[in-house]
Amino acid sequence: MSLFERLTALIPGQWEKVIVTALLISVALLASHLWARYLSRGAISAEKRRLHLVWARNIIWFAALLVILSVWASTIAGFALSVAAVAGALLIVSKELVMCVHGYLYVALVQPYKIGDVIEFNQIHGRVVDIDMFATTLVELDETGQRTGKVAEFPNGLLLTHPLINASPNGAYALHAIQIPIPERLSHDLDRLEAAALAAADRATAAWSEEAVNHFLKASEESFIALPSGKTKVSWDFSDPEHLVLVIRVACPVGQRATVEQAVFRDTWRALSPANQAVTQEGR
Repeated sequence: MSLFERLTALIPGQWEKVIVTALLISVALLASHLWARYLSRGAISAEKRRLHLVWARNIIWFAALLVILSVWASTIAGFALSVAAVAGALLIVSKELVMCVHGYLYVALVQPYKIGDVIEFNQIHGRVVDIDMFATTLVELDETGQRTGKVAEFPNGLLLTHPLINASPNGAYALHAIQIPIPERLSHDLDRLEAAALAAADRATAAWSEEAVNHFLKASEESFIALPSGKTKVSWDFSDPEHLVLVIRVACPVGQRATVEQAVFRDTWRALSPANQAVTQEGR
């Protein structure tokens, strides 16, 4: 027997469905490719382009899967009793796969994060760049918010059993705590340290400070949650008496946290440098 005759014997009377299934898969691939090309020509940001690409791709493949299941519905019904006999074994074997699908449904319905959000999950810190039915992909970020060049993935099923922190739940602006260790030689003048840090933070956030305050006020009214005001605040971490840490909380755009942190750190230390102190004393 030829190869074609052997395949025909294996799937008697089902070749129309096989052809339709192949055509549906081809159409889904073509639609995903054309949509990606269309977005690449648009004048939107990379994050919005990625968001539209991921959701459109998932919708296309979900619709294709539903149509394929409807095409094979009669055949599937014929094997219903056989499937029921091995359903328990399949459920045990594919428990993680089922959990991944449930995790994706949780993301789609509850939306604990979306494309572009910065999250911390299971010791992974990064920006979400892709969400499919089985896994979420992140671009890894370091402690300062800079990209490390690494890509991390985790199965969606872990969302059902592990806590998740969304570092950008309030939209365009986020609160960022900048920690500056203070040497012992400067610990005698805390007021001057606070004043220098506040001045540095005000300079770094002057371009959007008022807009950020209004943003958090509006977010509080819409979510019925008392969110922080968005104003710059200074506090002290004295959990270790031998090493004081000055903490400056600022509101800044999500993508500029590292830039703001570096600017505040540099300006604060520049104001506290011995040369600057000498100039200030002479001016007095």
